[in-house]
Amino acid sequence: MNNTCLLFSLSLLLLSCSQHPTLSYTDKSFTEQELGLCKDEPCSSILVEYPVFTGEEIVAKRVNERVQHYIIQSLFLGEESYASAKSIEEAATDFIMAYRDYQADLPSAIDNGGYEADITVTPYQTETLLSIETQRFLYTGGAHGYGEISYLNVDPTSGKEIETHALFKDYLGFIEEAEMAFRKENEIPSEKNINITGFWFENNQFQLPKSVGVTQDHIILVYNPYEIAPYAEGAIELKLPLEKVKAYLNSDFL
Repeated sequence: MNNTCLLFSLSLLLLSCSQHPTLSYTDKSFTEQELGLCKDEPCSSILVEYPVFTGEEIVAKRVNERVQHYIIQSLFLGEESYASAKSIEEAATDFIMAYRDYQADLPSAIDNGGYEADITVTPYQTETLLSIETQRFLYTGGAHGYGEISYLNVDPTSGKEIETHALFKDYLGFIEEAEMAFRKENEIPSEKNINITGFWFENNQFQLPKSVGVTQDHIILVYNPYEIAPYAEGAIELKLPLEKVKAYLNSDFL
């Protein structure tokens, strides 16, 4: 092999090694009408919209399993910690039967035909980070339903979850920056107690929410109902431009 061919081959090898494995996805949806038990009698309303990933087989399998797990848990109404269902169809069946069992015991408790579940899973993807947003709304009786937003951050090269702390090289510095942005957006003076306007931060100390996600341009902080405010306030969202907080971020992922 002459020198030109050797250099060309080495260049291709280095290029292929530097590229990150990529995942692609297709959108899929599921409703209660796909279940046999809903063919002849009314069922609780279920709509699930979610991505199915393809690409590196092991990585795609891990991510798809995590997405499916989130959906199954979102439909779970049992008293145990985790659902026993192994598929979305099985979880949907359990959700519908939970209403039918309840209706049998208290036939006048719900008159609208059943429970409701609306789940939408949306991925935000870069070469180094896959942030999966799940929006869930459930109605299982009472004055109102309950909605929440959660995020799962995943390393797209391995399919493994990235803990929130790992997104930052300066976690405490980011919290300070986020608190300043939160105070500004909610008109809370820096010298005043963070809870002066009615928020519920524990020990009067600002803290990040359980749900932290990443889009192409922002880090998103979502405080779900009851986390720092009453249900009537809904989800409280704070968007921080990535460029503004770049100094605090882990460059392995952001």
